[in-house]
Amino acid sequence: MSIAGLASLIIGILWLGGGTLWLLTRRRYRLAQIPNFAMDLLGFPVELAQSLFGRSGVPYALLLPNMLIFGFFTFAPMILNFYVSFTGGSSISLFDRPWVGGANYSAIFQCESYFDPRTCSNEGFSFWRGMANTLMFVAIQVPVLCAAALATALVVNKNLVGRGFWRAMFFYPVMLSPVVIANIWNWVLHRKGILNETLGDATGVMTALSGMAGFDMVATILFAILLFVASERTLRAAADPSLAWAGLFALLFVAVFTWASPLRMVGFQALPSLWLGLALGAGLVWLVSTAHPAARWVVMGFTAVAMALLLTIQFDAVFSFERFRPVNWLVTPNTGWPFFWLIFVFTWSHMGFYMLILLAGLQAIPSDLYEAAKMDATKPARAFYRITLPLVMPTLVVVLVLSLIRSFQIFDEVWLLTGGGPGRETFMIVQHIYETAFTGDRPAYGSAAAGSVLMAVVIAVFTFFQLFITRRQSGL
Repeated sequence: MSIAGLASLIIGILWLGGGTLWLLTRRRYRLAQIPNFAMDLLGFPVELAQSLFGRSGVPYALLLPNMLIFGFFTFAPMILNFYVSFTGGSSISLFDRPWVGGANYSAIFQCESYFDPRTCSNEGFSFWRGMANTLMFVAIQVPVLCAAALATALVVNKNLVGRGFWRAMFFYPVMLSPVVIANIWNWVLHRKGILNETLGDATGVMTALSGMAGFDMVATILFAILLFVASERTLRAAADPSLAWAGLFALLFVAVFTWASPLRMVGFQALPSLWLGLALGAGLVWLVSTAHPAARWVVMGFTAVAMALLLTIQFDAVFSFERFRPVNWLVTPNTGWPFFWLIFVFTWSHMGFYMLILLAGLQAIPSDLYEAAKMDATKPARAFYRITLPLVMPTLVVVLVLSLIRSFQIFDEVWLLTGGGPGRETFMIVQHIYETAFTGDRPAYGSAAAGSVLMAVVIAVFTFFQLFITRRQSGL
């Protein structure tokens, strides 16, 4: 019999035998009261705890086993890890590890510049490179994940056809193992994977169509029509411009502005047109969302500028359909694609969990507030900023903290998709801790423990800072 089976047998004997003796010495049962005896036996632990600790001590008595298990498997390893960070050697036994004090920490901080890991020692290089990549990943991924989860929760909270189906579909990736998720996306992003095959087929079709119809003329007319429709729909509202159509118009404007690259025409080669286009598009959306008096004039001005830029674009040269080659999305260095796909895959696989948390927060908002806002002719964007966002902020704080901690702990997806490559572009801090402790002929448990302690400190600092800022803004 296994240890778990033996422990279960002992607990069962104590429960049934001890409970029976304890009840029979205190109460008398008739034959017709056998069901009552069974119920009393089932609640015997609670009654015993109440008699030993009193009514006020019962909750603590019931929490004690869980706290013992939690302390044994959580707090004890944390304390041991902190101790190991001050020891050296390669033995896993605590008694065989010599005390080295702060040597492991000093090796990590032995750098001329922490912003340039190449000036650090070997331990410092791996740690600071992993920390820099992790901080960049967190800075990009957490806002993207929270925004995507909030947008998805807002959509599935509406009275849609098949709402339950869509909620399940968004949550489904959360139930998949990281290994399964990594294999799925490896299959998609491989050089001969689905994405490259789809892009290759699409470019072949576009090349044929552009050759038959004169792609420059067709694309110019198509974009002009889309811009006119989006502009007209944005300005069609009787009062303020439509925010949804303004967002679509801004995306089209950014695309045209980036392709035309007007900055290159006037000699500004250093500043990419994409960033200026994004800034202009974001400014347009902000003007419309705040109902600024100049919003209508800005939309009309942007429309005129976009039409003028369309005449300067050679679409066939921009897209170059015939020159498409399969891309190694996960291993091509200095392209940003491996980092982009890590963010995308991580967001796709975890968004459903945070969506459910935000959905619960949205459903807790009283519907009377929205009905009153509708009676006052409040626009959806204003209702979101004035009603939804402030009331869902406590839930959003929880999502921000949980996603921040989980993003710092990213390992499975990186290890299985890119392995930290190409080079060290996607090398994260948890991978550094794993490789330091469990790879190589002489595992450095002390250095790995020191790195994990420093990572915990960084997570705690970011978490408390985020809690302070968000709670201060939400008035909690």
